[in-house]
Amino acid sequence: MRPFILRRFLFVSMGLSLPLCAMQISTDEADAIGKGVFYNECSGKEDRLVWWNEGENFPSLGIGHFIWYPKGVVGPFEETFPKLMAFLKENDVKLPGWLKAEEGCPWSDKEAFLAEGAKRKELQELLVKTMALQAVFIGKRFEAALPRILSTMGEEKRERALKQIARLENSSQGKFALIDYVNFKGDGTSDSERYAGKGWGLRQVLEEMPENPENPLAAFTAAAKAVLRQRVESAPPERHEERWLPGWLSRVDRYLKS
Repeated sequence: MRPFILRRFLFVSMGLSLPLCAMQISTDEADAIGKGVFYNECSGKEDRLVWWNEGENFPSLGIGHFIWYPKGVVGPFEETFPKLMAFLKENDVKLPGWLKAEEGCPWSDKEAFLAEGAKRKELQELLVKTMALQAVFIGKRFEAALPRILSTMGEEKRERALKQIARLENSSQGKFALIDYVNFKGDGTSDSERYAGKGWGLRQVLEEMPENPENPLAAFTAAAKAVLRQRVESAPPERHEERWLPGWLSRVDRYLKS
């Protein structure tokens, strides 16, 4: 995988200009990020690149388990697989003819998904071949998330968030934690990704961190776990999100072991 750089750019909001430093990611780090996300989302198993979780009304696809809603289904979570398809096309990847973002997910429900073995296999083969590009796509999602996060904060919180990000970027583990968490639970700016008015994305984790943590990565992990517990406590009872919490907590614990 080629190295990539999350670019230096100027964030302008409400008359304020905030220079953000580029995150330098080496070839080895980029490769590790892709493998780490693949392990976290798919347990490192290729068959889980094309997956439909029990209790969900959409499939989870690729190393980042990108969401694709069936036609006519509107959900609260960000739909990311069509964006990945567009990114792959931009990078000259030929997609199967039946894989068309504008027509929505070709499977109406999990039963239809499981019955379409040939299409699932073809899609899995595509996603195995494009893991490196998917890792770059995930990195770019993090890059795009930063200005959105900062635009929703007051000046004091913005300054704190920038300091927390800078601390985390000092280590490969910290870089991975930032990038993986955005892919895992979003940036925390969408009003639709709230339970009882409370979000669970990167913005909320940064706000939850203490101001001057002695160990930024440990503080990030603890803050992420607190935000995820709050999400489960606030979730509609019929979603039974408590069944997923142990896996979520184990995932963020792995940031300390990357």
